[in-house]
Amino acid sequence: MASYKLNVAKIQGCPPPPELGRALEEFALPAGEEFGVLNHAVAERAVYATIVRRTQQAVQAVDAEAREVTSRPVERVNVYPFAVRPGGEILEIYAGGAGGIEQVGLFFSSCLALPVVVEAVELDIPRAIDHLSRITERFRLVSIRVSEYAHNAYMSGVYAPKFLDTQHGVDFLDEYAEHTAGARVRFAAPSGRVNVNLRPRACFSFSCAEEDQAVVQSILLRIV
Repeated sequence: MASYKLNVAKIQGCPPPPELGRALEEFALPAGEEFGVLNHAVAERAVYATIVRRTQQAVQAVDAEAREVTSRPVERVNVYPFAVRPGGEILEIYAGGAGGIEQVGLFFSSCLALPVVVEAVELDIPRAIDHLSRITERFRLVSIRVSEYAHNAYMSGVYAPKFLDTQHGVDFLDEYAEHTAGARVRFAAPSGRVNVNLRPRACFSFSCAEEDQAVVQSILLRIV
């Protein structure tokens, strides 16, 4: 099994795929710029691309002879592979966490000078779990993370119980739906099982067989 990311956001004001493709091609990978386009491809309804963000980070080292600490700059590169579907106003980022949504949005607005608005998508976890249980095979609710939980007067705080039976997990979820901060679910894909972590934003991390990646992504997009 391999691990994957799928961060979903809304994007408004994005031009059609041919126009967006031309903007990406023109920007390319300029030397000295913070952002650059590593590659891109234009389809009928979507644009697929990978951008990079380059930053300088200081690395410290000890000079034993001089008995002092020195520092030297090292280039750090973050990679953001993504797909944009202007017709559906959907942005899909396939690496990193929720922060990648902001970085890709910054690239569109500042580097490409496009009048786009990129916003994270809030995920209703109880609703997502219910939907997944109906559209997948051999669904199982593995665990839930509750942000505010008080078992008794002597214990409170974050609580993350695991469940051997999905129905017990659903019953617990119904009681603490307003405070659910995350969940882990499991279901079957064509080539094997899938493990998915759900969070309050539509930023999914999941593991599955490589050949099931596209299938799992399409399933997760249905619950956004």
